Amino acid sequence: MKPIPSIGSARRNQSGVSLIVVLLLLVILTLLGIASLRGAIMQERMAANTMARSMAFQVAEGGLRQAEIIARDGTITFPGSGCTAGRCKDASWMSTADFWTGGTYQTGSAISIGSNSITPKFIIEDFGKTSISPAGNCIDMSKPCMQSTSQKVYRITSQAATPTGAEVILQSLYRR
Repeated sequence: MKPIPSIGSARRNQSGVSLIVVLLLLVILTLLGIASLRGAIMQERMAANTMARSMAFQVAEGGLRQAEIIARDGTITFPGSGCTAGRCKDASWMSTADFWTGGTYQTGSAISIGSNSITPKFIIEDFGKTSISPAGNCIDMSKPCMQSTSQKVYRITSQAATPTGAEVILQSLYRR
């Protein structure tokens, strides 16, 4: 005959295996939690960088518009060579690596975005005159079409930087 197993004998054979299994599951769940937390932090940083770049882009765009209004409405004088007060006769300013930190750019009006106020920097370069077909070739819709066959061309470069380090530089060509 076979002996009938008692209830207490099975308990002696386990010897803590369930404790090891539960501890391994806890370690796995902890690692999954840490990985998801790191992913959330990375996404938050990416969103903040995207927002900062967007703010810098909007301010640089505003700087372009401010410089275009100056080119449209004012009489612009350029130095014989190089740059003075944001007016450049040629593209020699591009060879200076730190032009936007110590150059002779012009600052525009500060633009408020949310709680931040950022000031755009810009320069206007003289690109000479260009020939165009008369009448019907309007670019600036804020004033009547020019009837002459030549117009002045300016290259406008605008820069904006946020306090967090996002920087955007935009260029446009403007005729008048």
